[in-house]
Amino acid sequence: MAGFIPEDKIAEIRNTANVVDVVSQYVALRKAGKNSIGLCPFHAEKTPSFTVNEAKQIFHCFGCGQGGNVFNFLMLYHSISFPEAVRLLAQRYGIDVPTEHMSEGQKRQIQERENLFDINENACTYYRDTLLGSRGGVGRRYLEKRKIDQTVIDRFELGFAPDGWENLTRFFSAKGISLVDAEKAGLVISKKGGYYDRFRSRIIFPIRDVHGKVVAFGGRSLDDSLPKYLNSPETPVYHKGRSLYGLVLSKDACRKSGSVYVVEGYFDLLALQSHGVANVVATLGTALTKEHIRILKGYAEQIVVVFDSDAAGVKAAERSLPLFANEKVNARVLSLPEGHDPDSFVRQFGVEPYRKKAEEAMGIMEFLMASAIDRYGLSLEGKARVVEAMKGLLGALEDGVARSLYVKSLAERLDIDETAILERVRSSVQKTNQPVSGPNPGAGCKLEETLVAMMLQVPEVMCRCDAREIIDSFETNTLKEIARMIMGEYEARRDVTGADLMARTEDSEIRNLISSLSMRDRTWDEQSCLTIVRQYQNQLRGKKRRQLSQKIKAAEKARDETLVLELLAEKQRCIREDNKTLPG
Repeated sequence: MAGFIPEDKIAEIRNTANVVDVVSQYVALRKAGKNSIGLCPFHAEKTPSFTVNEAKQIFHCFGCGQGGNVFNFLMLYHSISFPEAVRLLAQRYGIDVPTEHMSEGQKRQIQERENLFDINENACTYYRDTLLGSRGGVGRRYLEKRKIDQTVIDRFELGFAPDGWENLTRFFSAKGISLVDAEKAGLVISKKGGYYDRFRSRIIFPIRDVHGKVVAFGGRSLDDSLPKYLNSPETPVYHKGRSLYGLVLSKDACRKSGSVYVVEGYFDLLALQSHGVANVVATLGTALTKEHIRILKGYAEQIVVVFDSDAAGVKAAERSLPLFANEKVNARVLSLPEGHDPDSFVRQFGVEPYRKKAEEAMGIMEFLMASAIDRYGLSLEGKARVVEAMKGLLGALEDGVARSLYVKSLAERLDIDETAILERVRSSVQKTNQPVSGPNPGAGCKLEETLVAMMLQVPEVMCRCDAREIIDSFETNTLKEIARMIMGEYEARRDVTGADLMARTEDSEIRNLISSLSMRDRTWDEQSCLTIVRQYQNQLRGKKRRQLSQKIKAAEKARDETLVLELLAEKQRCIREDNKTLPG
């Protein structure tokens, strides 16, 4: 894993970076004794099981089992390679990373990403300068008509793509920027014999990631010509299912308020921002995804989704319900009056009525119940249609308690028997095979785990016994590998830490097990160490005696007297070994 970057440089970056500081950029952490805990960004949970230990510089989730050091966290969170994670941290802490030790493939991969970021930054500057220059008058007038003031324009770096097919293309050529790379960035499109600009005669919205790098752009036409909104295609640095407009500027406000508004359009976000609502993000031409929700729950406990009150808004709420429910996130729906979006609403009524509506926002299931009742009414036929509309949504809930509570609420609203609704809900639930739990680790495996956890803290105790014999006898291969890694580090006179060991393996199973064992708080003194080693040795001897007894029985059955005598002698030697103890 580390072959592309010198070990001393990796160690320098790891020792400079603080895992709590890095993780807290993405996960809302709170102190809990020696650790910091928060909701895991890698699986759905309502009670925090994601744990970060600053002293050991590691993280571990006791829910899904993911764990590692600061590099592993960034690799998992951003789906990037180890060298990319190293460079990301190096840039943050101002550490230079040499490239001469990298393979050509790794160099190309990193260079491509950096090229795309650089091209996007150049394009951002071009669009911004165009808006402010002589060719940007039509764009400035449009923004003025939309009541976007200069403060918002500057903060969000809005730009303008003038009319014409080759404005940006010529700009790139003049700067010596490869148009092949510009196409990879999604900014130009190839045609027979050349390239043309993707964005033309549009207001431009640069899209930055949480690190502040421009990853993509959105464009809004000036005259409602179709498509009204045009976004960059997905690229090696942009994935719309994981990207949220405005998050880089709103994340601090989200954490401070504990909530975040999710809107659908750029101008919805800008209108709220211009009225002092800072904790807002926008999706990028796509419905909310599981990844969006996991990212947002790292910044806010409550997510308020702003939907239209029309049929499309209800459909959007229906699609998002199972996502929020399965991710165990507290989500609410802010439904605006028909014909209004956040932009038009705050323009007409102001921000205070918006805040009041936000306070009245309903849970998603409550919203869907109310919408179904409004749509079908409370006649006999209407009630039947409401139950029909809600049965699938209720059945999709994995939390049985929540489902029962919602069924009870719906029964009260419709004034019908709760049992009748439950029958309809059950009929809609598809029966699935429940996963069969694997066997629980036996006592031997637990003892091996304890022994390796001890070795992580006091590896020197293994010099008091035959470490190789003990480790070779481990039944669990992953624990055997970790123990060998520990002794290898110790014998090489290097400090043994969980964070360092995790940096030396690409095996996620081994890494997760190291993080789990490293999180154990037990303090080891010499006597407790020797006790656990003796306990394991006794276990090995007992196992060996049982195996010899079985062999003796087999030899007696085969009437092999010579083998019987040899085995009996070996058994006697084992019995004498039982009386031996480790030196004190």
